[in-house]
Amino acid sequence: MKQLTRAAFQRAKNFIMDQGRALDQRRFEFHFEDGSADAVLAALVPYQNGDGGFAHSLEPDLRTPTSSAIVTTIGFQILREVRAPANHIVVRKGIQYFIATYDESQQVWPIVPPEVDEAPHAPWWNYENSPESFGRFLVNPRAEIVGYLHEFSDGVPTELLETLTAAVLEHLDALSDEMEMHDTLCFVRLAETKTLPNRDKVWAKLARAAQGVARNAEQLTGYVLKPLWLVTSPESPLAAGLQDEVEMNLDFEIEQQGEDGAWSPNFSWGDQYPEAWQTARKEWQSRITVDTLKTLKDFGRIEQEDE
Repeated sequence: MKQLTRAAFQRAKNFIMDQGRALDQRRFEFHFEDGSADAVLAALVPYQNGDGGFAHSLEPDLRTPTSSAIVTTIGFQILREVRAPANHIVVRKGIQYFIATYDESQQVWPIVPPEVDEAPHAPWWNYENSPESFGRFLVNPRAEIVGYLHEFSDGVPTELLETLTAAVLEHLDALSDEMEMHDTLCFVRLAETKTLPNRDKVWAKLARAAQGVARNAEQLTGYVLKPLWLVTSPESPLAAGLQDEVEMNLDFEIEQQGEDGAWSPNFSWGDQYPEAWQTARKEWQSRITVDTLKTLKDFGRIEQEDE
């Protein structure tokens, strides 16, 4: 069982503190140095617009200043990460954004706005093709958003929540066990919502979908469903069934640290917006490095300091 050495941990910390985003610096301090949730939330505020939605490259591949459903889900991932209270102003504004932008006729949230095309962005973010590319939004981002509406339910109309929950669970039943990777991740975040009714039903489906995870380190070099994306903590209901795959994935992540101390994305924008991509790549390194350190800590894979 590999361990991230203290020296390697220090290199990662140095990268975050020297080159990382302020948000990720505060996240690192929250997880490793008794930093406060309030400090993380304060660093998240600049990414939130007046309408309550999130933007401004919080998702590095989307650089429009216009709010979007997908970037707002990333904001809520951080709100969940630091256990923000439902009555916090950032949470309340975000929930109101979801309520205001809900397409009642289709029972979905469009994943990105038309303005996405007016700013640098990754090739896969294209407004015109987004309904086709993202399954008419029936899972991504809807399933994840429904989880947040349950977790931070203050101000969410009961009828809306009941209607959406029923629609998402009904759609889950109709899906093949071989789900698209990002759809799977949306259902993981839905299932991790402790206040969600019928959570066991979602976890059961995910256990079947888990047959599609990467099984060896060679597969992990591609853009694939990682075991650690399904088993996000040792307490996950999927942990026992994927124990060997998780241990393999942890070993792999330790080996992927760069000489600069960071972990880097294993994808790029190709020839599209090369200058913006360099900025986005650095932001991805900042985020991924904190994410990876947190995961290694949760699974006991960081070498402890000598007593």
